Amino acid sequence: MSQNKLMTGLLVGAAVGIVISLLDSNTRNDVIQKSKKATSSAKYYASNRDELMNAFQQQTERAQNLYSRISEDASYVGSKVNELKEMSPQVKEMALETKEAFMDTKDAVLETKDDVISAVKEDNPSPTSSLTNNDDSSSSSSDKSAASKSTNGTGRQSDTNSNSGNRL
Repeated sequence: MSQNKLMTGLLVGAAVGIVISLLDSNTRNDVIQKSKKATSSAKYYASNRDELMNAFQQQTERAQNLYSRISEDASYVGSKVNELKEMSPQVKEMALETKEAFMDTKDAVLETKDDVISAVKEDNPSPTSSLTNNDDSSSSSSDKSAASKSTNGTGRQSDTNSNSGNRL
């Protein structure tokens, strides 16, 4: 019994809504034109059933083609998603390796910077000292006398303090 009241209320509400909507002249004219068009189409297809069947088959083929294209696109997208899932760990690993390489390079640059700064700050750097070897940081008197000598390109050192031109 309660279902009858529900259905009755729905039908009465829909009828009242339709009547209120048709009070507007633009809505009323639009409904009349569309109803006339639907009526004429129904009469035409009622007398030409073969054409109705052809139109129905064409629409069916279009729907099937659309469905197959959507299925192909969905499978393509699914395969690409699977490829991305497989590649994600590899990409993550490559990113971590790249980060480590950059950090190693940064550390090496900082070490080289420190070595260069310490070599520049030395009072008398010897020609055989390397930038990475900072064992001899003290200056002795023998280091100072060795620093006053220069090489002449032959591997021999000449004394720059004496003007005698004697080679050692």
